[in-house]
Amino acid sequence: MALILNPQNESIFLRQRIQDLERQIQERDRELQQERERALQKEKEKRKILELDEQKVRIFEQSQERQQKNQHTKRRNEKRQRRDQQREQRAAKRERALQQERDQALEQAEKTARLAREKEVALQQERDRALQQAKEREITLQQAREREMTLQLERDMALEQAQDRDRQAQERERALQYERDRALQHAQERERTLRQAQERDRALRRTEERDRALRRTEERDRALRLAQARDRGLELKMEGALRIERVKAQCREEALQRERDRALQQAQEREKALQQERDRALQQAQDGQRQAEERARALKKQIARASQLQCERDRALQLVRKYDPALQYSTLNEYVNECHDSLFSKLTIDPNAGRSGDVSTTKIRGKWQPEKLLEWTDFLSEQRVMFDLVCDVIPPELREFPRLTTVRDDGTKIVPIADEKTLERFVEESIENPVKHIMIGLQSADKLGRVCKGEVRVDFINHAEHTKPLKTETTSPQPGEPVSTRFCICRDPSVAMASSTLLYVWEHRAPYDLTIQHLRSALWPTTSFGEVTEELESTAADDVEEVSQSPAMAEERVKHAVTQTYHNMMESCLEFGILTTGQAIVFLHVNWDDPQTLYYHIAEPALDVAKAPKRDAAFLSAVGQYVAFTIMALTKSRKPLQERRIRVFKTLSKWGMPSRLLSSEPRNAASSATAKSLQNGGENRDNAQDQPYSYCSQKCLLGLVQGGSLDLECPNVRHHCRSDADEAGAGLPKRHPVDHTEWLRLLQDQFKQSLDEAITYQSIVGARGALFKVTLLAYGYTFVSKGTVAGHIKHLEHETRTYERLKPIQGRYVPVFLGTIDLRTVDKDYWIYFETYVVHMIFMSWGGFLLDEDKMYQLEVLDDVAWVDEGIEAIDAVHEAGVLHRDVRWANILYNPHTNGIMLIDFERAELFNEPEPSGEESHKEESMPMTAEQSQIWKKIVDRARDENNALEFIIVDALELRN
Repeated sequence: MALILNPQNESIFLRQRIQDLERQIQERDRELQQERERALQKEKEKRKILELDEQKVRIFEQSQERQQKNQHTKRRNEKRQRRDQQREQRAAKRERALQQERDQALEQAEKTARLAREKEVALQQERDRALQQAKEREITLQQAREREMTLQLERDMALEQAQDRDRQAQERERALQYERDRALQHAQERERTLRQAQERDRALRRTEERDRALRRTEERDRALRLAQARDRGLELKMEGALRIERVKAQCREEALQRERDRALQQAQEREKALQQERDRALQQAQDGQRQAEERARALKKQIARASQLQCERDRALQLVRKYDPALQYSTLNEYVNECHDSLFSKLTIDPNAGRSGDVSTTKIRGKWQPEKLLEWTDFLSEQRVMFDLVCDVIPPELREFPRLTTVRDDGTKIVPIADEKTLERFVEESIENPVKHIMIGLQSADKLGRVCKGEVRVDFINHAEHTKPLKTETTSPQPGEPVSTRFCICRDPSVAMASSTLLYVWEHRAPYDLTIQHLRSALWPTTSFGEVTEELESTAADDVEEVSQSPAMAEERVKHAVTQTYHNMMESCLEFGILTTGQAIVFLHVNWDDPQTLYYHIAEPALDVAKAPKRDAAFLSAVGQYVAFTIMALTKSRKPLQERRIRVFKTLSKWGMPSRLLSSEPRNAASSATAKSLQNGGENRDNAQDQPYSYCSQKCLLGLVQGGSLDLECPNVRHHCRSDADEAGAGLPKRHPVDHTEWLRLLQDQFKQSLDEAITYQSIVGARGALFKVTLLAYGYTFVSKGTVAGHIKHLEHETRTYERLKPIQGRYVPVFLGTIDLRTVDKDYWIYFETYVVHMIFMSWGGFLLDEDKMYQLEVLDDVAWVDEGIEAIDAVHEAGVLHRDVRWANILYNPHTNGIMLIDFERAELFNEPEPSGEESHKEESMPMTAEQSQIWKKIVDRARDENNALEFIIVDALELRN
């Protein structure tokens, strides 16, 4: 029975187990479903966030100055972080230096103690020598005493003999006593009167022997007394010398002791101070290390938390993507194909579009037109090379592009084309945004720079006016000019104050206005593209609506659109352009060797992808074609040189203008240099003509203007002195080779000959001027130029008058003004951007470098210049000359290495004023009147504005160089 029940129990147990497993699987499926729903919800939220971010990005792109400020703040924070690290390093260095100083102090103290000991030993040796000398003196004194005793004995013997002789001669002495006394009294007289003494000696010759004996006795007595006195003096001197030596030795010992005590005390105090400073440095280092450790721990926690969250997110995404691959980031091929399927293929035309006869009527009379139209036969092969290059740079397995679900969601926003505004939005969603995503991914993957050289940012703008430099109030598009003109541009974020670079021009036309059939019937190879159909010219006004739908009118609209695109290509000095209707794309190309010929290629992405094999779908799609075309324009475009451009423009045709008007326009014969450039194909040499000359010094150009001497410190001084004598080895002359008037004439002749030599546009523009580097080739004078368009000439003329007022401080606080040239006087202009032609130029000496902490550190002047004082001195000098700058900002404050000081530039907005004359003196009552209340108020405003400029300049300098107050 047990054998029968066991299998039943086992089957029941297995069924229950299976049911439990099924319930667990269902619960797991529900959990996965919930996780998937949460992930989808998060993804939707993220998409919303991404949409908001995209809106913010568009707003952010419109405020380039704010971005530059943020970048400046970021760089400043990085600099401050680097400085904090440098401070920590300096603290460690300071600690090591303090330890070394302490060791040196200890060594100095030991050295001082050693010297004290050596001095003490020397003093002991000197004391010993003094004692030895004292002993020697005592021995000498003993010997003198012994000699004295001997002399005493001899004296006693001599006295006894003298007494004997005296007793024998007493009688004779009594007789001669009177004479001896007189002789003794008149001894001094005898010495003075030797003859009288000799006579008395002859008279007393008989008593001479006795006198001699007596004198010998007296001399012995005198010698004995002198010896005794000498001995007593020697003894006193010895005792005094010994006392003095003992006192001196004691004083020296006390002085040495005091010096030793003082040195020890100073060493102890220094050691104590060093120890305190070392303790403070150690405390600061410990505090900094503790704070750094705390920050590191907090950062590690944040990193660990972020890593954990990222891991959890990745696991969740992996689980979700395991069940829905559409949520993964896409590869390049997947993204391009999805853009075609979910975006471009959604193109539809509103049934009511164009029914009211609303067709474009572009006014193109007087605009550049091509004379010949040829098919771009090798377009697809060139595009294939560009697209394959992109695919080679971006790995096929790399998933960095938007998710396919995001692309599909964007496809739901596509609306039918009703007008050019909706066409513009369609092109932006289906082509522009994907192209920008791909270019960002390309730059990120292109580590070797095979395609993108440096940091470039591709963008699309609606008419170049948005980024056009030197804009004036009169540069807005004309009423008849289409607003559908767009440009593909690239920017270099690392270059401050630089204008963007145009890649190609882009024209939109509504698909109901220009159909594919219209394009294919109107665009065919021809050598008479600009001829106007006579039938259209003679059409009555009441038949306009009927004619607008006719094939001839449609062909004319195509020609107008192509001409408008060609005109914008010429005005932008571009080789590439696009005309698109959404359904069709016309790629255009101009070769500057034959600019009157326009090459075209018509692409229908929807039809091309449908007919092509699957492997070519991405390449033939609209996004693929635009990406390849953008890379072609980025890598292969050439801009003509100025002389070539001028010559080309004088040979181009204009729509609707008779050829006789064109032939009557003045033509500028090409110079030899221009001809050479034409033979070379007129390639863009933007910086190929960078002169090997450095900028001339302020003193050099000031001497040129004032008729002074050459500056031998100018880097181009030898180029200024080109002559046979100089080449033969003669010394440099002291004067400039030409005067200022001749110099300006030579410069104008040089511009008349060629604008391609020795003049370089620096890609730096302001509100009313563009910066150039110019060299007078005849003598090597190198300086800068500020050029502007016709609408801003009045501002540069005002700046010229301002420099005239600032003449006393030119070359020190402001650049040296060198003169002006209007290029229209030589029938020329200088192209720098779309419809931007420089015609008026002012010349001045180079101002210097922008105030940047890293640059000043490289120049090794960051800590050597009193920056604020120099800046205040410069702005005060400008104010004292009667000028208010009115544009004190960072870009207008420079450091000039020639003067080692601050130099101010850009006086186009400056205000000139005259200081009121003093009044109230009797001698000037007739010449000057007291200021009125209105004049006093005006003068007070000027003083306040000058003070504000001083404060602004000081703040800018401190902020730019991050100086410490």
